[in-house]
Amino acid sequence: MDLKQVEQLLEKYWEGSSSIEEEKLIQEFFASNDLPKHLEAYSDLFTSPELSIHPELGKEFDAAILNKIKAEPKANVWNAFKIAAIGLILLITSISVFQVDTEKQVAQDTFNTPEAALAETKRAFAMISDAMNKGEQQMIFLSKLDETNEKIKTQQ
Repeated sequence: MDLKQVEQLLEKYWEGSSSIEEEKLIQEFFASNDLPKHLEAYSDLFTSPELSIHPELGKEFDAAILNKIKAEPKANVWNAFKIAAIGLILLITSISVFQVDTEKQVAQDTFNTPEAALAETKRAFAMISDAMNKGEQQMIFLSKLDETNEKIKTQQ
C-alpha cells in the first residue's frame, strides 16, 4: 500500500468515517517496520495489542435491541392526567399565595409628631451614611493599590 493511500485512510479514520476493512488496512500498514518519520508517532496507536477493531454485532444483536425498544411501556393516558392535575394544583397554589389584596391600603402615620418623624429619618440617613463611608474607605485602599501598580508598570 502506498503512502498516499495510507494518508487518505488516516484522514477518513480521524474524521470517523472509515470502515472496519479500512481500519484493518491501517493496522496492517503500521504493523510493518518500514514507517515514514511523520507517521511513527501513530505507530503505538495502531499496533497496540489492546486495540480491537469494532466487532461485528450481527443481526441477533440488532433484533435483541429492537425487541427491547418495542417492549418498553408506552405512555398512557393516566400520565397525561397526572401531569395536568399537578399543573392545576401548582397554578391554584401560586394564585392563592401571590394574590394581591384588592382592598386599598390607607397610609397611616407611624409617628405622633412631625419632630419624631424627622428625628427617625435623620437617624436612618446617619446609618446609611456610615455604611457608605465604610465602603468609601475600602475604595481609597483600592485606588492606592491601582496607583502603585501603575508606578510599577511605568518603571518596567
